[in-house]
Amino acid sequence: MPGITRSHAARGGTGPIPNIDLLRPGRRDERMRESDRRFLAFLDVNFDVLYDWDIASGTIAFSDQMSALLGLPDGSALHSFDEWLERIHPEDRDSAVANLRRSLRQAARYRDEYRLRREDGGYVVVSDQGLVLLGADGTPAHMVGAMRDVTQEREAQRARGESEELYQTLFRHTANPAFHVDAKGRYLDVNQAALDFFECARDEVVGRHVGDHFPAEVQGALATGVATEEEWGGLAGLEVDVAARSAAKTLILTVVPCYVGGRRTFFLLGTDITAQELIRRELERSEETLRTQAKILEERNTALRVFLEQREQDRLELEERIRANIERLIHPTLSRLERLLGTRPESAQLAALRINLDEIVSPYARKLTALGSRTGPLTRREFEIVNLIRLGKTTDEIAQALRVSRSVVSFHRGNIRRKLGLARGGPRLTTYVAGLAGE
Repeated sequence: MPGITRSHAARGGTGPIPNIDLLRPGRRDERMRESDRRFLAFLDVNFDVLYDWDIASGTIAFSDQMSALLGLPDGSALHSFDEWLERIHPEDRDSAVANLRRSLRQAARYRDEYRLRREDGGYVVVSDQGLVLLGADGTPAHMVGAMRDVTQEREAQRARGESEELYQTLFRHTANPAFHVDAKGRYLDVNQAALDFFECARDEVVGRHVGDHFPAEVQGALATGVATEEEWGGLAGLEVDVAARSAAKTLILTVVPCYVGGRRTFFLLGTDITAQELIRRELERSEETLRTQAKILEERNTALRVFLEQREQDRLELEERIRANIERLIHPTLSRLERLLGTRPESAQLAALRINLDEIVSPYARKLTALGSRTGPLTRREFEIVNLIRLGKTTDEIAQALRVSRSVVSFHRGNIRRKLGLARGGPRLTTYVAGLAGE
């Protein structure tokens, strides 16, 4: 091509380049040198689009692959710098132009990556590399270069970046113990929470087998995941005891199968429930202790009830024996004395004596004693007066029977009311005492 030198000014070398006419459509004929064919074959394998930009005229000759890359209709092509520039994504355009101008100004190798709009409105990411060719006057005259579609590569990089970010977020930064293991159960990585849980350094864990810390059921879960990966979605809520350095600990473990870097691996995500488990076990022991103590107390209560029932039975038997003895041995004598006294006042005391003997073993005597004990026990004289009141005797009759004055009887009656808790203006003493005997 007239006016174009046979060397380039790109940094890094000034070796010969192929005839740029070979980059133009229609020029690949049988007359090409074998070296040119080999060079073009190399370019076709390593690049998707070749181009030759005539800087002075602004025309660009793209190889045929450009139409396929942009999804252009048959027979359509890009022919100018402005058409190329208009297809660059708006967010990438200023940077691409600035980079291109810098390469032209410095006659340097051009390298850039940007998005080109396809005919359907979508975008393809291209890696663009070019060489600036100087004219006879030493100024840039042409740029020849090649584009490569790197859309899938960048998508893959983006996916890997997102995967790594997710890995860092969910694995390394989680506050719970997390373990990354391979299909054979060897630790690939552990987070800081896991190291704190095991109470050891990273090099003491990575490379070892999960069997060094976890029970066989976890290894079984990994084996199940490998064998039936199409059906097995993970094992959650597995409670396991773990051998840490200082003591046994407990985890709620979730086993999640996944692919990382194309390899079948597993994430073991744990929740430390050691403290809760200790509390639960302590509660179980406390409950067992309480159950034991309750059983002992129940047995003692049963023995006490049996003892009290036996004492009550013994008391009833004793009362019955005393009552029978009084009836057989004492009452006949009292009857003879009553006949001898006749209607004399002293006969009232004899009647009270008979009642006292009957009440010694009766509930009435016990109730009267209990009532009197609230503010002090009844005296012997007060018991005599209560018994005569129960017989219906008046104050005068009681005074004659006891051979005391009426005022003495009234004084004792006042003490009896106080000790029995009868307020002034309350029930009559005769009625109250009769009621106790009838209960």
